[in-house]
Amino acid sequence: MKLTKAWRKTTLFKTTVHKTKWQPAMPVAARSVLALLMMLSLSHCAQFSMSQREPVAELPAAGEPPQATEQAQPEQSKAAQPVGETDGKTAITAPASELEPVPKPEPKPEPKPELSAEFQQAFDRAKQQLRAEDYQGAAALLASLAEALPDAGGIHYNLALCYWNLQQTEQATEQLTQLLARQPGYVEAANLLGVIARQQGNFNQARRYWLDALAQQNDFASAHKNLGFLYELYLGQPAQARYHYQQYQQLTADPMAEAWLTLLEQQE
Repeated sequence: MKLTKAWRKTTLFKTTVHKTKWQPAMPVAARSVLALLMMLSLSHCAQFSMSQREPVAELPAAGEPPQATEQAQPEQSKAAQPVGETDGKTAITAPASELEPVPKPEPKPEPKPELSAEFQQAFDRAKQQLRAEDYQGAAALLASLAEALPDAGGIHYNLALCYWNLQQTEQATEQLTQLLARQPGYVEAANLLGVIARQQGNFNQARRYWLDALAQQNDFASAHKNLGFLYELYLGQPAQARYHYQQYQQLTADPMAEAWLTLLEQQE
């Protein structure tokens, strides 16, 4: 029998249509807890959509290796995964390939280019435009700088950020792929490629990029967070999601991680 909207409203708190005795409403405390859980769930989804906002890269100081110029050792395969996925208390069941220890690659400093004062001022101006969300202006300036210094990773990463924010994902992917070919240890580039793959629905490819980033730098918090979201919301693997949320929590002390873990436990 088709239920009318009026009938549903009339009998919302009644046991049957014919009874006039009202059922007791949900206690105030219970409603408060339910509302809090719903807010946490919405916040969880919002965090996932906002987690893609990436920092602006800097150029390395003179004589100092950049943060992300570690080269993969020849014997290190792209299939390598982060070291054992466990929180120290509860063992996490995972495929053997995800529990293989990953040796830490030795950093290889990027040669420091000779920067003129004019070049440095232009790069600083591009960073200011990027932070001000003037992506079109920053992209134009960074593109000219990239031609002058093709091996400067920070310039190409920032240019990719501009393209991504302008929804020019093909150009962003090209910049990031070329950057990783020159500097396999540039984990921020792998992370952003994972974000792009996830947005395009290529969940396994996104997972591959983020695990590759952790193979280079196992304490890279952004990759742990993004993997936690991916495993929970898209791949349906709560045990893996829990591990990466816990790793992210230990690395950042972000209070939201506790909320994500709580929601994950309630869903299991």
